[in-house]
Amino acid sequence: MAQDEKAEVPGKKGFRRRTFLGWGAALLGGGALAWALGPWLRKAPPAGPAAFRKSPHGSPRLIYVAIDALHPNYLDLNADGLAGGGPGNWLMPNVRAFLEKALWFRDAKAYLPAATDMNHLNAMAGTSTAQTGIIGVWAQPQRWDDKGRAVIAHSSLQLTRDDRGRPVDTIFHAWKRRWPESRTLLITGKEWVGEMFRDEKPGTCVDILVTGPKHPDYLQPPKRESLADPEGDPDAACDPEGGRQGFFAGRMDPSTSWTRMYTGQKSLLTLQMEHFARHFPHDKWVVDAALEICRREDPELSYILLAQCDDAGHCIGNAPDPAEFTDAKPPLELPEGCGATPEDTLVSRRNRLLCKSPILDVVRDVDRQFGRLMEGFRKLGVLENATVVLLSDHCAVNHLAVDDFSSTDVMGIIERAGLVEGKNVYAFSVSSYGNLYWRDRKEDVAKAKKVLREHTAINPETGSSECPWWVLDREDMKRGIEGVCLPGELYHAHYIERDREKTMLWPDLIVLAKNGWQIPAYNGHVPNVGIKAPRWSPPWRVYNGGHGSVDTLPIVAAIAMPEGKTGTSEKPVRIADLGVTAAALFGLELRSAAVGKDLSPDLKG
Repeated sequence: MAQDEKAEVPGKKGFRRRTFLGWGAALLGGGALAWALGPWLRKAPPAGPAAFRKSPHGSPRLIYVAIDALHPNYLDLNADGLAGGGPGNWLMPNVRAFLEKALWFRDAKAYLPAATDMNHLNAMAGTSTAQTGIIGVWAQPQRWDDKGRAVIAHSSLQLTRDDRGRPVDTIFHAWKRRWPESRTLLITGKEWVGEMFRDEKPGTCVDILVTGPKHPDYLQPPKRESLADPEGDPDAACDPEGGRQGFFAGRMDPSTSWTRMYTGQKSLLTLQMEHFARHFPHDKWVVDAALEICRREDPELSYILLAQCDDAGHCIGNAPDPAEFTDAKPPLELPEGCGATPEDTLVSRRNRLLCKSPILDVVRDVDRQFGRLMEGFRKLGVLENATVVLLSDHCAVNHLAVDDFSSTDVMGIIERAGLVEGKNVYAFSVSSYGNLYWRDRKEDVAKAKKVLREHTAINPETGSSECPWWVLDREDMKRGIEGVCLPGELYHAHYIERDREKTMLWPDLIVLAKNGWQIPAYNGHVPNVGIKAPRWSPPWRVYNGGHGSVDTLPIVAAIAMPEGKTGTSEKPVRIADLGVTAAALFGLELRSAAVGKDLSPDLKG
């Protein structure tokens, strides 16, 4: 077995997904330019007076299941993806079955940026971005080199600090301190998230770290599979397929051409994510792997990250809002002999290339795999008196299809205003948020903020002229903006005030897109899926759907525990509350700053 297919051991180097994807994206980019759940939920008989089923190591059992980018609105839709779901007629019946035996916090949100790395960490550390320093996905600018270039550091616990400069402590760390002989598992469909949690000291954080490229040799490697037509899709042959605009459609400037090349169901991004199955494993592989590892290794603390909903949302779109979809004109063409279902005729108002049918097939498969995971756990006895936390790290929306690249070209706008000189400004952005860093000429930050706030563009969905974003400077980050961000949510006091950015750079401006607008990717980085494209690539908009801004803060958050309260709660909660609550339920001490609130009284109510 090759080294890159072995299980991750803390402190052991290996072939990384981002390295492979950098090579793969370069090849693809260059080539393109040339071209039903239920039984497990019944309560088990009490296992003696103990509150939790004890493992051989004396610890209880805690399971996090994170469905990346799952929009809570999906959970209210019926089987056809329309409003008005109910018992026996849910789009996601297996998740709904779980929620019936859990306390579901319906008013739950992540933190800004509403993206991957920071919010999975927040769920395990009780933090927000301001207490960890993780503000990028996959990587972020760390320092300036002697040539004035931004040096990129990949997401890592070793770089995290709270507002007092202490390393960020997680449930993994606290668990291992209390039960050092127990086993902890992190299995993820996003390789770089696993790398982020890798600790340099074996036995202090994650014991079993599993990704598509790095896994035990008793597991089969992930298989290539379609996003739009996953295995188990009963009508794959008849589904309408979304398309792409075409490389030679419209204007031919580099940025617009690259955007057309990458965005669409049959675009390079989709083909790349489907082709490199080891680096973008479907949820089916993650579920199969998690069940086999639990059967063999019996971990007491598990974090299972299912990434398929997010991967597909970026490539082929999202459908949490039925009102966004309308009849296609001209009608969609279906294969001969296929009759149209209600969803087969619909396309997004924001992007007419996005078909509703394949999007819903993805969501149905995500639910199917969640059901398989829970049923597998039930058969293994894992769920007997276990506490299960179900969450998403953010949600996602569809981006506007805009052919005018100048509409949200952040760097182009401030450059035309004379506010970019050489390499004094660095942009790390994609999807619906972006971070701007000034190396020098800090007096230009206020001028750039004003220019960006005054910029307007025509919204193709509404036809109105509007500013496509909120723009926050450090004072805004510190004080907060009502309806946008909480006070201090995006302000890292240690890095900015005490460390003075010697350890980590902090954005001078943060740009948060409104109403489905998309901010381009710059400098070859596509952070939300951990890809480094060729450095020479122009700025381009790479996604059909995405997240990061205010409209993608809503999340799924539910906790099922032995003898715990069930039903729904309208109490406003944040993702950090899950980490603080888990610590309280299991008597764990988090040794770094946490902003979450303890929800355990609600669960025991």
